[in-house]
Amino acid sequence: MPVSKKTHPYDAAQGLGAWLAVVRTYQKCVEVLTARIKPLGLKLAQHDVLMSLLHTTEKTQQQLAETSFVTKSHMSAVLADMEQLGWISRTGSASDKRSKSITLTPTGLALAHQAFAVQAEVVRTMMAPLTPQQIADLLHVSREGYRALSSNALVDD
Repeated sequence: MPVSKKTHPYDAAQGLGAWLAVVRTYQKCVEVLTARIKPLGLKLAQHDVLMSLLHTTEKTQQQLAETSFVTKSHMSAVLADMEQLGWISRTGSASDKRSKSITLTPTGLALAHQAFAVQAEVVRTMMAPLTPQQIADLLHVSREGYRALSSNALVDD
């Protein structure tokens, strides 16, 4: 008589194991990065803003909110703290009088370079066990998952 195999409710969801692995990896990456940037005096939201400004030297608050992992409601407070610490400056935008242009100060730029080096080390460590082909496959699969969620009306904007 064959032994009946009990199935877990999660087994019915295609790809759930892979999704859980992605989520756990992301959470571990956040945990490690947070610990590694703490000696620089940085919080994760501040790091995110620095990285965004490092790659594009000037953005508005709205642009930062759209391109970072910091929520719109939290962005104002993060930027105020960063301005007080002397890492960013906010000036009137030449193109839109209603918005402020946010740029890195020399101190902020130096800190951003330090933070980028830490981030690069974390990414190198995470990717070290993978072959170049596995990294390319991971990039492709991640982009496809993003596209699928972006084109699906699961969440109202």
